[in-house]
Amino acid sequence: MRRGLAALLGVFTLLLAACGGGSGGASSTGGGTSLSAADFRKQADAICAKYEQKLNDIGQPTSASELGDFVDQAVPLIEQGNNDLQKLKPPGELQADWDKAMAIQDENLQKTRDLQDAVHKNDQAAIQNALADLGSNQAESQRLAAKIGLENCGQGQTQ
Repeated sequence: MRRGLAALLGVFTLLLAACGGGSGGASSTGGGTSLSAADFRKQADAICAKYEQKLNDIGQPTSASELGDFVDQAVPLIEQGNNDLQKLKPPGELQADWDKAMAIQDENLQKTRDLQDAVHKNDQAAIQNALADLGSNQAESQRLAAKIGLENCGQGQTQ
């Protein structure tokens, strides 16, 4: 049981790392104009901070019975965050790394949906697999975020 709770708390960290989001006032979205590197970083970090706070506000699951509610609330937040991040237009020098980072975000969103399915089916093996899968991209996500110069995105912070 203790190992299961550790995994549940671990998923919270991974979901934060997977989070994307929308900045409260960032709006160089759509259109074809790229942001400056500084503005891009500022807006991306604001988006991630916003959605990290929303995930923190849900509260960490402390038992297997709480995991379903947590994931049900987290999935739409992660979806919204990813959508908001994808609207940002990075400068050309950051585009390739940003595309890779967003591909990881999309992959982690799908892995979180897989976790959600497993939880609702009470499939313990699938839950463990989904948790392991969520952890598999963490190092690359952190590497890309650091390379891009982000402080709040992809860093896997906990509350």
